Amino acid sequence: MSTIDTAMARGFDAWADEYDRFRPGYPDEVFAAIEAKLDLPGRPLVVDLGAGTGRASLAMAARGWRVTAVEPGKAMLELLRSRASDEGLIVSTIQANAEATGLDPASVDLVTAAQAFHWFAREDAMTEIGRILRPGGGLALFWNVRDSARSPFLAEYAELLKRSAQSADDPGMGRYEARGRDATRDDLATAPGFEDPELVELHQEVSMTPEEFIGMVFTSSYVRVGLSPERQDRLRDELATLLGRHGIAAGQPFSIPYRIDLWIARRRGA
Repeated sequence: MSTIDTAMARGFDAWADEYDRFRPGYPDEVFAAIEAKLDLPGRPLVVDLGAGTGRASLAMAARGWRVTAVEPGKAMLELLRSRASDEGLIVSTIQANAEATGLDPASVDLVTAAQAFHWFAREDAMTEIGRILRPGGGLALFWNVRDSARSPFLAEYAELLKRSAQSADDPGMGRYEARGRDATRDDLATAPGFEDPELVELHQEVSMTPEEFIGMVFTSSYVRVGLSPERQDRLRDELATLLGRHGIAAGQPFSIPYRIDLWIARRRGA
């Protein structure tokens, strides 16, 4: 990652509680698809890179998978550990970067990255993933992507973000969306030691109130880091106006459609 990438990725620590509260999780279909596509053993050894507050790590632990969460942010890891304890789940944790986990070679069945791979130094991360995966093991990268094609509200919101980005310091607004599926496929296809990647597209609907939606918007680095305080205040006002224009009243839950892009690649070997 570049210097600005590193600062922004680590910057999530500053709003870990909000990130955990407002960011959507992942439906069980994601993990069922991973299990089916990769023919995992009954209780696979899993490393979740860029684990954040544990949205994916905890979901996999709840399935009985043996999960190690790798996350560079101390506050994120502390919240993950607290949530695991509250939910009676066992998740091992390592404070480390995806590019240097410190784990043993060929020691895990599955590596995952949920909403995180776009933050990695991708070539170095793929080398590390290939090192820790056993031959025949698998990699699963997945993202919740707001589906503007299924929501006039989200389509207008996307245009609002584009206008905001013109005054932002973060050149990577919407990093996965900006890079696109082709770039992610190329990252996987060109990594040595992996079979051709496969894209699985899934969908979910997430219910939010307007207050929760605005809270979610402000967990994004390109808003919290990329926009000045004055521009952030203006964005809040613009979001309130947008919500009102679509008839979404304060405290009223409404549905946000998400597309889930799930990329799967298998490590070559027996």
